[in-house]
Amino acid sequence: MLSFKAIGVLSRQEINLQFELAEKKGIYFTFPDQSCISADIDNILGAMRNTMLGNDKNAICFVEHLLAAIHLNKIDNINICINGSEIPLLEGSSIEWFNLLKDWTAKNNKPELYELTEPLFIRLDSERALFAYPNEKFKMTYLFESPINQAKTWVSWSEEQDPEILASARTFAAEAEHIALGVKGKLLSYNQDGFDLPLHNADEPALHKLLDLFGDLSLCGVNPLFIKAHFISLKGSHNLNTQMAKLLKAQFRL
Repeated sequence: MLSFKAIGVLSRQEINLQFELAEKKGIYFTFPDQSCISADIDNILGAMRNTMLGNDKNAICFVEHLLAAIHLNKIDNINICINGSEIPLLEGSSIEWFNLLKDWTAKNNKPELYELTEPLFIRLDSERALFAYPNEKFKMTYLFESPINQAKTWVSWSEEQDPEILASARTFAAEAEHIALGVKGKLLSYNQDGFDLPLHNADEPALHKLLDLFGDLSLCGVNPLFIKAHFISLKGSHNLNTQMAKLLKAQFRL
């Protein structure tokens, strides 16, 4: 069992988490009243600025970064006991969760691989869409538009690359928003002059969008690393990501 505690960005209360081996395959969030929410797209409550899961008793938000870390470590049976309604954002990436769980002994190193039987496509509007094509390996590509100067760049990540590159990519938001939340200087902020903290690399903001995509796709019931597909996101979002997870679950009949 592993324990971790940190302050929630919304509640500003200490959130305590305990990680233990689940009795059956799956990722679960268990609350003090013993209510349990599985990390499944059927339990989605919201997918606007972050991804929220819930049941008729409890809800949990900001799940995407923790889910990404769990699946990058190839863990598929873990129970997270939590006393709050949010996963702590920490520095805004998955790296602390990734490092916490990297020595977890129960890992799936001989997975069943899933293949798409046909391409999948979701369009939100004239600029935002998400595609999935059959591929020999898992891969993600993102078309990123800078919120500072609207410059567009393509960034990719695949299973052959270092998972820490993906896990360490931090979330970001407008400086005014972070000032209002009291997290200016703790999370990556931007204004018209640029970002307020040094970037890990020039592609970090775009890589974070891929990190979100990875975490959200896992809600289909399959570790994205085990899906033989290339996901191409055009300025995508949690909304598009979770819609794709629904399509994947239906295609894989999970």
